[in-house]
Amino acid sequence: MGSFGRTVLGVIVAGLFCGCPNPPDNPPRTYGSFPLIIGMEYALPGLASGLIDVGLPGVKPLPESFSWGEMQPTENAAIDFRFLDRMVGEAQSAGYTTLVLGLRSENPWASVDPSQGLHAGTDPTPKPEHRAAFQAWVRAIVERYDGDGIQDMPDLVRPIGYYEIGVEFSSYEPEPVEDYLVMLDLAYAAAHEAFTDVIVMHVAFLTSTVFTNHPTPEQYEETFAAAHPRIFNHGLAEMRAVLDRPDLFDAVNVHALADPYEIEDIAAWLRFEMTQRGYTRPIVISDTAPAPLIAWGPATVCDRAEDQMGVILPPATEADRCRIAEMFQAVLDGDAGALAWLHGFVAADMVKRVVVAAEQDIALINTAYMEDLVLLTWPIAQAGAGTGAWAGMAETQVNVFTNARTVTGLRPIFYALQQLAGHFEHYEQVERSATENPNVRLYRVSDMQARRPTFYIAWHAPPGLTLADDAMPELAISLVAEGAQATVEALIVEEGRTTPITTTLPFEDGALALLLTRTPIFVFIE
Repeated sequence: MGSFGRTVLGVIVAGLFCGCPNPPDNPPRTYGSFPLIIGMEYALPGLASGLIDVGLPGVKPLPESFSWGEMQPTENAAIDFRFLDRMVGEAQSAGYTTLVLGLRSENPWASVDPSQGLHAGTDPTPKPEHRAAFQAWVRAIVERYDGDGIQDMPDLVRPIGYYEIGVEFSSYEPEPVEDYLVMLDLAYAAAHEAFTDVIVMHVAFLTSTVFTNHPTPEQYEETFAAAHPRIFNHGLAEMRAVLDRPDLFDAVNVHALADPYEIEDIAAWLRFEMTQRGYTRPIVISDTAPAPLIAWGPATVCDRAEDQMGVILPPATEADRCRIAEMFQAVLDGDAGALAWLHGFVAADMVKRVVVAAEQDIALINTAYMEDLVLLTWPIAQAGAGTGAWAGMAETQVNVFTNARTVTGLRPIFYALQQLAGHFEHYEQVERSATENPNVRLYRVSDMQARRPTFYIAWHAPPGLTLADDAMPELAISLVAEGAQATVEALIVEEGRTTPITTTLPFEDGALALLLTRTPIFVFIE
């Protein structure tokens, strides 16, 4: 959920996670050859089978539910795999092929300074005397899910390869970077002892507000230093200290919690840093959220001192604060129109985010969320996680005795991602096409083996924010291509719609006239 969720959750009692019934016996499914692995977060009991038809291969269980302290609550206790086995079993029996496990070292008896009760800990890394126990925990998890037939989980379908050590370099991981690197070293060694092919990722970097103005490498130090202090527990120097140790990770890990286009700047920055150090690693976006508009503080007010309100994030500006506050208050008041707009915004944002990640050659991206961040939708939270609190793909009912979810309804984000995943299947490359107008986002999706025809994804991306009562910006463009006609398919963003609206358009003089809005369209040329 990112650190903006933690900021709000600090005043809310967290839910408990417990063991549940056996996983459903669904036949495994696999999805296409598209190189970007697209996953979902956060899996909790019952969600895997209820959302498998979205067509995404990956899933990430909620890390808090199987932290070290949850799995080994006392020093002499055996490691309890019941909850994690449940989550892995549900996901794999439903058909997900890629799981990402975030390993949190938070432990009341072993951490240097863990969070407990109202105490916000400052260092969840293991005390020196408990480092061997931490390594044993990491090694045991990786060994249990490596698929080698030795100490494996019963009925394991396939190995789990992706592990994060720590979950976000923010208030989730506030420890000094020196302590973190010791822990990463321990975890990397233990994981690779258990499974040679494991992909260990360092704690995810959080860079929200850094790339708003698209800095060049010469400006990185200045822009990181100017980033909002409520977000940044760790600055550029500490992130660079992690990047200085490529011997301790197999993929570079980041979170993308601002607008979708920050992914371009994040990728450029990470590749610059790796080039400076003479190595390359795949880039993983292990957590996302839709552009929150306002987060890391109250979003339902606009008349308080700056330090008593949330942080504005693109595409919103300070001038939008009051009308965003009105929108969130309407959502909290149960206004159906405001909630429908919000669900449509989330759906379009997440599809844009995945398309941009694909064009940037990101290796894996987790999309948000399988269900709402329910506690953060309560009025007491004051919409402090922004749009992300309402970014769930499913309406759910929860069994209060087992905490198992039953999916009772599906949101536009589910159908939008299902639509995108279906079109991406068996394709291999996404390239952004050059256009005269920089606000035009035109992407060419191709099958490099020419088994299927090329198609396009397009939308209009002017500066600024369009809320429910605003006129939708439109832009007419001409797409030059060979064809007689094209089928234009609108992204599903409306409540209650399960299939897309399509239109057939003719080519005239070798060009196709398209009208773009902020909502993506798919263009299939015939």
